[in-house]
Amino acid sequence: MSILRFFKNPVWALGGFVLLSVALHWSIWDRDIMGIHAWRQTQTMTVVENFAAEDMNILNPRFNCRGNEDGIERMEFPLMQWGFAWFYKWFGNDMTTVRILTFIISVVGAVGFYNLIRTFGQSKLVGMIGAWCFTWSPVLFYYSVNPLPDNLALCFGIWSLVFLKKHQNQQDDGSLLWFATFLSLATAVKLPFVLFGAGYIPLFWKQIGAGDFKRTGLKLLLLLALMAPALAWYVWVIPQWGNAGIVTGVTADSAFDLQTVLSTIWGTFHSLLPELFLNYGSVLFFVVGIVVFVRSKSSASFFKSELFILAFLILFYVYEVNMIGLAHDYYLFPFIPLLFLIVSAGAKRIIENEKQWIRVIGAIALIILPFTAYLRAIDRWIPMGGEEALHEHKEELRNLIPDTALVVVGNDASRHIVLYHINKKGWTFEQDWLLATDLKEYIQNGARYLYSNTDHVEKSPNIRQYLDEPIFDKSGIKVYPLKKSTDS
Repeated sequence: MSILRFFKNPVWALGGFVLLSVALHWSIWDRDIMGIHAWRQTQTMTVVENFAAEDMNILNPRFNCRGNEDGIERMEFPLMQWGFAWFYKWFGNDMTTVRILTFIISVVGAVGFYNLIRTFGQSKLVGMIGAWCFTWSPVLFYYSVNPLPDNLALCFGIWSLVFLKKHQNQQDDGSLLWFATFLSLATAVKLPFVLFGAGYIPLFWKQIGAGDFKRTGLKLLLLLALMAPALAWYVWVIPQWGNAGIVTGVTADSAFDLQTVLSTIWGTFHSLLPELFLNYGSVLFFVVGIVVFVRSKSSASFFKSELFILAFLILFYVYEVNMIGLAHDYYLFPFIPLLFLIVSAGAKRIIENEKQWIRVIGAIALIILPFTAYLRAIDRWIPMGGEEALHEHKEELRNLIPDTALVVVGNDASRHIVLYHINKKGWTFEQDWLLATDLKEYIQNGARYLYSNTDHVEKSPNIRQYLDEPIFDKSGIKVYPLKKSTDS
């Protein structure tokens, strides 16, 4: 079939993906951050901009929601943010640059997935078809041009799996070295990817069982040495997170509800998995891939590393399920390579089937993947809530007061969205949780303006005493100069 000839040449197929993806993202390249998970994206970009503007010390990522302090908050190791900041320093602040850099990371990840399939002994055709399915996962289509460190972690994680499989096949030290290097980078950028290290456990025990204790021990020490910087980072910074939900997992909420958890798991399987992670066009391949795996007598032994990784990832999901919910889809990025290994196995069985009508169905599925990904993801860039007004008046709100003026903003549950768009630093509040005593303290610490999208501040006489007449009042957003009250 002609469509299969296209996939037999990896350069053509990869080039086709890049060109088609650029075209389908055409309206997005210069678009500001908005829509699904603008919260996490503005948080990422705040760190990028503060690196470029204030301090390029990679150990000191800074947020804008800092009050009058230095704003340093250490979470994941900010390798991607720091790298992007250099481009901001060289070429100026430009969202298109960030989207292009993020897309390059995604392309490198797709090349890695192609190579991962090839390490399983598959042909270039199967490798490219698998990579094609992978690239048109709707969730990856959306994030492939959106600034999240999870993109870089996924890219590094995929390449770590490539070298893990090469080490399993060849038992060479070089592959183990590269596996540990990429695993360490993936872990540093996003901690859950450390679970890919579970894939080394069955290889380690096999080598121990063979009696090669000295060489196996040296390999383990090498792996741990290369992982040490990433692990040291988290040993240092996790205590600074306090009782953050991502750390405490299912114990984070005293109102933990089993029924809600079961509903989340069910929603993930029957909704997120087929339509957002796999793409409806890949569902057939996925189902066939599961059947192929179950029927294969050698599956359990050949895929032992992948099964260990899957087991640890499932434990991670169960522990974090109340934090992940149905909204935080990027938390599930570590599952994606395993999902599409199954998809690739199913696609291989279908395109190599003796019956032509089955091959035709497979070809149709491959053709529709880009368009079903686009249709599922394009609405995710639509502004949500008060974002539309914020974007409409962004330049006015930025230029209204000096960038050095400290401000109070709310409501903003994210702590990042409003401050990022108005390019200011200061304090935030949410759900009208602003007391007059809070505002008085902020003023005493240097706050000079209040950006408000709620009438709470107008209705509270105690707060009103600290407000001068608004200097901006459009689309539900008001900006007040702040003053000291007579009792202060």
